[in-house]
Amino acid sequence: MTTSLEEIKLLWGAYEHKLDRNYKLNLELLKRTNLDKAKSKITKLTWVTGLTLAFYITATFLLVVFTIANFSSPYIAASSGMLAFWTLLICIAAVHELELISRIDYSSPITDLQRSLSQLKLVIIRYMRLAVWIFPLYMVFVVLFFKVLFGVDIVSGADTSWLLGQIPVMAVFAAGALWAHKKLSPKNADKPWMNKLLSGNGSQITDALTLLSEIEEFEKEK
Repeated sequence: MTTSLEEIKLLWGAYEHKLDRNYKLNLELLKRTNLDKAKSKITKLTWVTGLTLAFYITATFLLVVFTIANFSSPYIAASSGMLAFWTLLICIAAVHELELISRIDYSSPITDLQRSLSQLKLVIIRYMRLAVWIFPLYMVFVVLFFKVLFGVDIVSGADTSWLLGQIPVMAVFAAGALWAHKKLSPKNADKPWMNKLLSGNGSQITDALTLLSEIEEFEKEK
């Protein structure tokens, strides 16, 4: 009876060892596969951000040149100057985003990696909050549109009543920007509509976090 019990213990120990080895192999395979996929997702985000940065650097340069060329026209210079400042802020945001991406260590523990990606997502959302405040300045686009296409300074030649009529319109846009600013809150970072809004520029982080969650769940199953 003692011998049989010892044999059972040995067999059970061998079986447990085999299960543990299979678990470790499966975990290692899942980690390698999902980390490679997560890294690929963030690489795509890097390209998107890099192209965005290149576009806005060009836009900022052209707007600065345009501002200088039209310095004698206060309304036009002010409009292009404000837009140049806004595009410069987008450039700074893109550089910061790329800097955070470059700091991501894929060899770190899953929880640390998740934290880094979550912080990156929050940074993108915060910059989106900043971006919406261009809408109350819609007149900037109107002024530049008429100047570039028709060579007209619409503000200088506009009727006073028309200009005053733009104030309530700007107020509506400001109210909309304030509403969007509040909705684009870090507390809504995981909402489905937020993930849709980040589609193309930020959705890669959500996909990467999903892949990391699969690893985390597998680790908890043991």
